[in-house]
Amino acid sequence: MKTCNGIGKRFVLAMIAGCAISTAALAQDAIDREDHVLSDGKLDDKDLAAVVAVAQRHLREMTDQVVNQAGDELEEAGIFRPMAFMVMKSDKVQQMRLEEEAEQAPGNVKVLMYRAGLKAIARRGEIHAAVIAYPGSVEKNGETIRAMALEHEHRLGVSGIKLIPVRLEDGEASFGEPMSQDKPFQIFYDAKKESDE
Repeated sequence: MKTCNGIGKRFVLAMIAGCAISTAALAQDAIDREDHVLSDGKLDDKDLAAVVAVAQRHLREMTDQVVNQAGDELEEAGIFRPMAFMVMKSDKVQQMRLEEEAEQAPGNVKVLMYRAGLKAIARRGEIHAAVIAYPGSVEKNGETIRAMALEHEHRLGVSGIKLIPVRLEDGEASFGEPMSQDKPFQIFYDAKKESDE
C-alpha cells in the first residue's frame, strides 16, 4: 500500500499562520515562571519554529495512521469506514472508538459523533490534536474522483481539511497528492462569527 508523503507547502504555510495567531492568544495569558518560553509574552523565530515542528509532527503522525488503516480496510473490503484519531497529552496517537451500538450508525452520523466526542475531550485539555477521516469524492476536470476527506485540528491554531484521492486497483490501495483547504474550528475552539472579525 502506498501512502502520501509529507505535508504540502500550503499546509505548512497555513500552519505557520495558525501558530502565529495562536501565539498571540497564548501571550495574553499570564506566565509565572521567568524561564518559560512565553515569560516575555513573545516567541522568537526559534521558538515559533519549534512550535510549528511539534504541530506538524502531530498532524503527520495522525495522517499516517489514518491512511494506513483506511488502506487496509480498502484492500480488505473495498471501502473504509469513518474514523478518528487524536494525539493525547502523552504525545501518543490513539484511535477514538465509538460504543458498539454507535458503530451501526450511518457514516455521516458517525462523523457527527466523532466531532462531538473530540470536542468534549479537547475542551477538557486532554488532547493536542485530532483528525476525522471519512469517504468522499471530489470533482476534478469534470470527473468525479474517489477521495478521503480528512478534517484536522491542532490546539496550536491549525484547522483544515485535506481531500486525498483514493485508488483501488488489483486489490491494492493508493493515495494521491492531498488537496488542502481551510476550515473553521469545530473541536478545539469556536469558529469566529462574522461580527467578531
